[in-house]
Amino acid sequence: MASEVDYPLVSIIVPMYNVGKFALPCVRSLLSQTYPNIEILIVDDGCTDNTIDLIEDTVGDDPRVVIHHKENGGLSSARNYGTQRCRGNYLMYVDGDDLIDPRTIELMVEAALKYQVTLVAGSFAKTPLLENYEIEQAAEFKVESGAERFRKLLLFNGESGSACGKLFARSLIPYLAFPEGQLFEDMGVIASICSRVGEIAFSDAPFYAYVTRPGSITTFKKQGPKHAQDMDETIETVRLIAGGGFKDEFECFRAYCTLRVDLDAFGDRAEGRSYLKRARELVGRASRSPLASRTWRLRCMLFAISPKAHNAFYAFYAAVSGKAIG
Repeated sequence: MASEVDYPLVSIIVPMYNVGKFALPCVRSLLSQTYPNIEILIVDDGCTDNTIDLIEDTVGDDPRVVIHHKENGGLSSARNYGTQRCRGNYLMYVDGDDLIDPRTIELMVEAALKYQVTLVAGSFAKTPLLENYEIEQAAEFKVESGAERFRKLLLFNGESGSACGKLFARSLIPYLAFPEGQLFEDMGVIASICSRVGEIAFSDAPFYAYVTRPGSITTFKKQGPKHAQDMDETIETVRLIAGGGFKDEFECFRAYCTLRVDLDAFGDRAEGRSYLKRARELVGRASRSPLASRTWRLRCMLFAISPKAHNAFYAFYAAVSGKAIG
């Protein structure tokens, strides 16, 4: 029997809402983890289809799986619900239609213990629908400061700001409170944690597979003015964390974030024009920043010249890939 000393318990929190058969590859990827001491918390966020029935048939009487039922409250609500009920020494979030490599938990726990860190981060791959997922490259971990990781998040350079694909120590639970009913909910939470931890272990290996499919929560679609309002809230959260020590990086972050907002969805044309004017000013400055990567400089330059051309490319890419870029 695995002990907490040899194999600390890891909780995998999985929100589920009406993903149907797409939940099964996800659940199977969790059941096939090579790490021996896990609990899988399926959070039924008020499903109205057969998602939970399919999951119950798949997991059978596996003692590692617990299914919690709650009223629909959205992704953040489901994550928070699972976080409050998990028992693990470490925890991880997996969205209900995504997959992870079979050795993900094993390798991340190994890195956490080896380097004595409270946060381990991997990379991710955007994939089509899959029945299973395994990475082909070797998984090598390095250590960097939390401040450097935060800087990477601000520059969208090696850190997406997603809560998925990461292993969190239980001591970080007080900071794992996702704002409910808000889009872009991850970035403020991850920014806060990066600013609090001394060091993290990270790997460029894509342990996590973001599955692209129609109806995915991150698929490009019109969100209306809420898209901009929620992004502004996230930007303000990150601004307070950045303080004065990352002024130039934050200016890039703010510009990049405006490129992720659907500016055509404003109901009020005057409000839309005002937001667009501000966005063009921000990306114009970012396009000249020496901190910006070549890809982001090009995107900012294109948007500054022609938001319509940029958005047309953005929409085309999202339609082809299934998820938004940046």
